[in-house]
Amino acid sequence: SMGHLSKLRKVLEERIALLAPSRRLRLALADEVLTEAAAGRPLRLLDAGCGDGLLSLAIAKRHPDWSVVGVDRRGDMLERARARARERGIGNAAFETADLTQPLPSSGFDAVIAIECLHEIPDDRAALAAIAGALRPGGALALQVPERDWRPVLPGSSGIWRDEVRHGYGKDEMTGLLREAGLEPVAMRPTYRSLVAAAQEVCDRIKASLLPVRMLAFPFLAAAVRLEQWRLTWGRPSAFLTIAHRG
Repeated sequence: SMGHLSKLRKVLEERIALLAPSRRLRLALADEVLTEAAAGRPLRLLDAGCGDGLLSLAIAKRHPDWSVVGVDRRGDMLERARARARERGIGNAAFETADLTQPLPSSGFDAVIAIECLHEIPDDRAALAAIAGALRPGGALALQVPERDWRPVLPGSSGIWRDEVRHGYGKDEMTGLLREAGLEPVAMRPTYRSLVAAAQEVCDRIKASLLPVRMLAFPFLAAAVRLEQWRLTWGRPSAFLTIAHRG
């Protein structure tokens, strides 16, 4: 029936959104860092700047004993995230409207992820202070930001990171900002190298194509992410992941 078809289409569209190379990489990196931070215990996790909530929901589904709170100031996106959580029976993810530059409504989190949101926030110092305030002492932050000098890989691709108010950060600059907020960086790791970046640029170009075209491209896009995870990749990183602890 048409109802079933449109439901199937919706599921496929979302699968494809989740499997976009940049998203897959964000999920893989966040999951790896958080699983290490959890050390087998349930985590209370905050996803700062969660947007459409797909990352929060994917993590909540993988770790049913964790509790995940996604915050963002875009209420329409959070509404969709709540609807998805209800549709799938994911009871361990909640979504709250919040301005990341103000003290956050909940605190005492074991870990916070802030994946590619800091470069969209004009007052990034206030955002880092709010994030530090939401963490329990000793809690961990996983923060991914674009690298200051990143450029697209393929000719004709966009040279701006979506919604950027600044192009990116340098590592020394980021270390300074984190320490100012009472956070101590413990690791900085280059990510999103040329292979995944090129795969994402291809993905962006075929966004408007028919579903079968996008499905055909899938295995190639997924392989790019796998190779980066295995560190079998080349080229300059477009971003870096920082792990920091609250002192």
